[in-house]
Amino acid sequence: MELFGRETGKGERTVVIVHGLYGASDNWMSIASRLESSFRVLLPDLRNHGRSFHHPEHNYKVMAADLLHFITARTSEKVILVGHSMGGKVAMRLALEHPQMVEQLVVVDIAPKDYGRFSNYGEVTNDHEHILNTLTSLHPEDFDNRTQMDETLKTHFKSKQLRQFLLKNVKRSADGKYQWQLNLQAIYENLEEIMDGFSGLTTSARDLPTLFIRGERSPYVRDEDVLPISRFFPKNQVVTIPDAGHWVHAEQQELFLKTLLYFIE
Repeated sequence: MELFGRETGKGERTVVIVHGLYGASDNWMSIASRLESSFRVLLPDLRNHGRSFHHPEHNYKVMAADLLHFITARTSEKVILVGHSMGGKVAMRLALEHPQMVEQLVVVDIAPKDYGRFSNYGEVTNDHEHILNTLTSLHPEDFDNRTQMDETLKTHFKSKQLRQFLLKNVKRSADGKYQWQLNLQAIYENLEEIMDGFSGLTTSARDLPTLFIRGERSPYVRDEDVLPISRFFPKNQVVTIPDAGHWVHAEQQELFLKTLLYFIE
């Protein structure tokens, strides 16, 4: 099964941008538009997201395989691989398994560790369980417009940014009714794996230049995470973007682009 993808730019080097959980390729089009004058940019939708296929299996092994197939179908050259959140873990997994495919790796606000309910990051998992339970209880086909859906979500999520981000996954079906593009059931049933994905791995991409970009206000990448980062990616740099949370690329776009371009150019 093929991932849906977008493409822009005609540069000699190829940048592949992988979105995060609840995201899609179109979340990154504003960044891609700033890169297209110098790079060819590929943006896939991961399985169970966006316009890609739905499947009950959702883990980093199969997502990395999906991504590898997506890339090799479009280029035989090494790529600059950029991944955010869950997409960052997919990118890291691909780089560990197929380092010959990756020229440089950029990981945005995620670390190669377990964020699961049995770790110190259990609150992150709890947030996702709350999000998924709420979205599952919201039936888009029962609403006439997005404003009504947003009002319903307000009782669960105070952040307008979060509500708007989640509601980007609501699209109209052929009969004109709203529906979720996300495969909420598959994501929920595989949430423990999504939060982890690196326990038990022993490989490292020893010679791969890797940049970790984190948001100053985000809890996802902490100072102590330098240890697992360096274990998997010894040739790493960690850069903190001030006054940014988990969606670093949206909250501080100019600083994010400046940091990214400095590294890859």
